Amino acid sequence: MSTKRPFQVGVTLYSFSNEFWSYTWSFEDCMEKAAQLGKGVEIVGPQAHRGFPEVPDEFVRQFKSAVDRFELVPTSYGSYADVGMIPGRLLTNEELIEYTIPQIKGAAKLGFPILRLQYFVHPIAEKLLPYAEKYRVKMGYELHSPLILESPITHHLVEQVRKLQSPYLGLIPDDGIFCRAIPKGLLQLKVRSGVPRAIVNRIQQLWEAGTPEEQAVAEVKAMGGDHTAVELMKQCLGMFGRSDPKLLVEVASYVVHVHGKFYSMENGKEPNIRHDEIVQSLVDGGFRGYMSSEYEGHGFTENADVFQQVKAHTALIKRLIMKYSN
Repeated sequence: MSTKRPFQVGVTLYSFSNEFWSYTWSFEDCMEKAAQLGKGVEIVGPQAHRGFPEVPDEFVRQFKSAVDRFELVPTSYGSYADVGMIPGRLLTNEELIEYTIPQIKGAAKLGFPILRLQYFVHPIAEKLLPYAEKYRVKMGYELHSPLILESPITHHLVEQVRKLQSPYLGLIPDDGIFCRAIPKGLLQLKVRSGVPRAIVNRIQQLWEAGTPEEQAVAEVKAMGGDHTAVELMKQCLGMFGRSDPKLLVEVASYVVHVHGKFYSMENGKEPNIRHDEIVQSLVDGGFRGYMSSEYEGHGFTENADVFQQVKAHTALIKRLIMKYSN
């Protein structure tokens, strides 16, 4: 008999980015595909609709119609804090507030109970809380690499959440901060692009050792690495976090949503991310929301069947939830 109430698994339409941008799948197609994989659906605002940061009434009708027809559950709306949108300067706090409020309202209009926040908004989060409370939308800071759980910025965000003690402000960990390996598809792509295999192998070793960026870049340059090799080193250190999943237990009570990042599925397993430990920590920590399966192998995996990839990932997470919920 189950002793722990498990969290649930859904899909973010970001997983279908290439299919959507290439007009292979329409928005309706993406929603239908999501329904075939799980009930929960997440969208990224500026990817899904025009008029961002406003949410047009026409899209509200389209989205709600699809939700009803495919029996979906809206889980999280991906907002943005585009602080560099004006050339030559950053948005002021007042401008950022004005830019974010329509996104909170839009999430509520669409029926989303959660709004993904980027960490840039932390100086104004307290001023956004009255709007979150008014529209009953929980805001969650996305902890996306390089914001691993051990980073100073993440510590600041967690402390702010603890201090404010609001049910409308929490955290959204991205599983990409819990990597065990660099996706081999990316490394193979860079070899085909001309980066010597010896340098690619050394980049992998430097990443595994947690080498500081300045030191790692200097070593790549010393090996004769060109701009592409240097950028690969920076990409690996910046995108694929090496945080300890066990630390999730300590902040699980503040987690409102999870991005189930993954890069590839092989024989029912994901070789790059420590999903087993992630799920165990979330279950042990009492997380009760949704994890959105988020495929991000678009940029370096050729001819992948995205639907089958996401299907295999959601099945993996469901198996792990059952394993640790009993």
